[in-house]
Amino acid sequence: MQRSFDFGASPLPDIRLPLQRLYGPQRSLARMDPVSQLVKTAISGRTYDEVSWAAFFRLRTHYDGDWEALSLAPGAELESILSPTTFPEAKARQLPVLLRMLKHRRGELNLDFLATETVEDALAWLKTLPAVGPKTAACVLNFSRLNMRALVVDTHVHRVARRLGLVLARSEVQAAYDSLMDQAPESWESEDLFELHCLVKRLGQTYCTHARPRCASCPLKDACPKIEIAGGDVLTFRRR
Repeated sequence: MQRSFDFGASPLPDIRLPLQRLYGPQRSLARMDPVSQLVKTAISGRTYDEVSWAAFFRLRTHYDGDWEALSLAPGAELESILSPTTFPEAKARQLPVLLRMLKHRRGELNLDFLATETVEDALAWLKTLPAVGPKTAACVLNFSRLNMRALVVDTHVHRVARRLGLVLARSEVQAAYDSLMDQAPESWESEDLFELHCLVKRLGQTYCTHARPRCASCPLKDACPKIEIAGGDVLTFRRR
């Protein structure tokens, strides 16, 4: 008999446990300053982690870690450094503008002041910067040394959450973030949300993929609201 999540309590611990057994505990080994995390996240869209990290390290080396120098760099130079990432020309245009806007508003390239804000206010402030959406803002707060209680909802987490029925099937990222944060146990701290992101992201990369999900072997298959097509293991998902 197919099990389902108990929505009387938070379903997120029931998701985390089998994924911990499969992938092991996930902990942040090193945290960058929030501006460096902003730069890293800004170049990571639609790009594999190993490619975006390599591009980030090239940027940091080329500009000696001076993000103000990057903010004044010519687009062609940046595009060359970012070329292995997806849409490098757009990122080369947007990144200097983002950093210049930050300096214009704060007088310096520094986001440490966000540590004194509530998570909601810090997210709202970051999203007023050009090209910063819910995912980028949450990355800055949760992944950096700010270590704040925000869940990063990337494309993998968003897809898995919709398929599991944790959020509405047509939900946008902001609505998905709000719903998942409402479901997070009050006892969960920032590291718990960091771990949930890492675990669900890996599930989305290995089992619950976009084109050909491996539903038959998925560790969450017993609780997934799936419909199996007769005569095969191709699965579709109920809309919610």
